[in-house]
Amino acid sequence: MRDPVVTLRILAVRSGFAAGRLLPIRRRVVLATSHADRIGGNLAFIRDEIARRTPSEPVVVLAFRHRPGVRGRVAALWHAMRSGFHLATARAFIVDDYFFALYVIHPRPGTVRVQVWHAAGAFKKFGYSVLDRSFGADDALVEQVPIHANYDLCLVSAAAIAPHYAEAFRLPLDRFTSSVGIPRTDLFSDAARRARVEADIRRRYRIPGGRRVVLYAPTFRGDSVLAARDDALLDLHRLAAVIGDDHVVLMRLHPFVRGRATVSADLAGFAIDVSGHPDINELMLVSDVLVSDYSSAIFEFALLGRPIAFLAPDHVAYVGERGFYLDFPADLPGPVFETTASLADHLRAGEFDTARVEAFARASFDLADGRASERFVDLVVRPALEGRQPEVPRVGG
Repeated sequence: MRDPVVTLRILAVRSGFAAGRLLPIRRRVVLATSHADRIGGNLAFIRDEIARRTPSEPVVVLAFRHRPGVRGRVAALWHAMRSGFHLATARAFIVDDYFFALYVIHPRPGTVRVQVWHAAGAFKKFGYSVLDRSFGADDALVEQVPIHANYDLCLVSAAAIAPHYAEAFRLPLDRFTSSVGIPRTDLFSDAARRARVEADIRRRYRIPGGRRVVLYAPTFRGDSVLAARDDALLDLHRLAAVIGDDHVVLMRLHPFVRGRATVSADLAGFAIDVSGHPDINELMLVSDVLVSDYSSAIFEFALLGRPIAFLAPDHVAYVGERGFYLDFPADLPGPVFETTASLADHLRAGEFDTARVEAFARASFDLADGRASERFVDLVVRPALEGRQPEVPRVGG
């Protein structure tokens, strides 16, 4: 049975697209996301590189986060119509996640659509890989909306993981490339920018000097993005009792979680809520250790060669909710703990296997040299603006 809300969104997209088709295609780049009120990560790095190289190049930003309720649905319809219009009129349309409007149109010749995704590596399953899981699209939606359709090119961090993305998007391997790199990782190779960012973060969040900084960045729980939640699996009081004298913990909840981390007054100075910070890679720069569960943040943190540990007491249940592309826990770049107490003992001991982390980074990235944004503009954006397909080697080519 067709969902009437989905039908309305399809009609909104197609009406905007039909209006756009009445106009000539414009030399314009659209950077679009449907899970945040502003662009970040790869899209922000691409925007900044375009502005640096060709500041007169027209760039449009479509940033929208779905909200529940009647107002949220009305706003979604307007966003759908606007997205359809730009899909018809822009030479280059670049997205970083699931983007509904892109899947319900028949692309106009002379336009190029690129998926840069919001994560490196391949950890949690997504797209068509989770049709049989509690998380993800169901068969009814897929019958109505061919999700992840119409990409001309998709970035991946390594050719070895492209088959996982091909399965998730149901696309041939020749739609994928690992020869560009991941734009937002350019931050790690820019010494001057790193120094500015690190100083700003330490000042903004009043991070005390002389302490080991632990970045706690779990993924979200829940059967949908709108129902994303944090299950508060880390016992901050237990952790503080063991490492509170010389550690500080940055609490960074997943952006899909609506709300902030709960830090009680007696933990002030030990635990700092940084959930509102837009770029997790910036937080990585000041962090000595990453603690996560199933977050793809582990891939980029591995590029720093610093220790990673996992707190995952619900990993058996999570397999049913999402599942993994890698072998959990054998393929992980650090040990897995089921209790805060055991994690705390590990952090207290300070005996970390960074060689394991470095090997994980080498396997996860074919290219991370600080020039991905530059290559993306030269090999993807410029040809697209001229009505040509991106000029990059493909994984399946």
